[in-house]
Amino acid sequence: MADLIYEIADETELAEPDLYVDLELEDEEARLLDLLSDHLLRAQHCTRLLDHEADAIRAHGLRPLDLVLVDDRLNQAQERGYLTDAERELLRSQSMVVPGRQKSGNREGQVCLTLSAEATSHNINGAWRLLSFWGGEAIYWQHCDDHAGVAQRLRSLGRPALVTAYVDLASPGRHLVFKSVVHTFVGKAIGHTPANADVLYRNAIPPQHIESIAFPGDVAYDRLPGLPAA
Repeated sequence: MADLIYEIADETELAEPDLYVDLELEDEEARLLDLLSDHLLRAQHCTRLLDHEADAIRAHGLRPLDLVLVDDRLNQAQERGYLTDAERELLRSQSMVVPGRQKSGNREGQVCLTLSAEATSHNINGAWRLLSFWGGEAIYWQHCDDHAGVAQRLRSLGRPALVTAYVDLASPGRHLVFKSVVHTFVGKAIGHTPANADVLYRNAIPPQHIESIAFPGDVAYDRLPGLPAA
């Protein structure tokens, strides 16, 4: 696989390394995914977790977004005293997955990840809200532009967390990867450290594929500049 990546990189002529996203690599992506058969890739999930939620990920893995997951997070936070009854009901009624709501993008049934940890700090605007507001985008999306009320509560709950997991991307069409796996690898090979791809992973990630959960104060978190410290 490395031979393929460096072969492509050696043939690449770009004025700037960050233009790697413009390369026409669709055929090479198919070849790379074939080489990845029976192999897992490391990916990162940006979120904000209460301690019991981190324990649940270690024990049960990462679950795709659905109404049950949102209800579980809200109910457990309320039962432990982190949310009032009224806050729980407000957040549930305004979540992305509540029945009857017009959907804003299709985020259900998937876990959102990135292929590059370095890209998290390079494109901090993309990760800042995920790390700063508890609950995930499906819960906080109606409140992240507020400066008071329930938004203040969401900013106070939990800690920023980088969940590192292993994922199987070898099934063409099963998962959505943008730009692509091969673009990310080639971008790295030509010297663009923040080269990245967003992964919409349409399976649960089992606990044995969770490598780590890093919080502020952990080396794996603090090595990335610019991330929220609390």
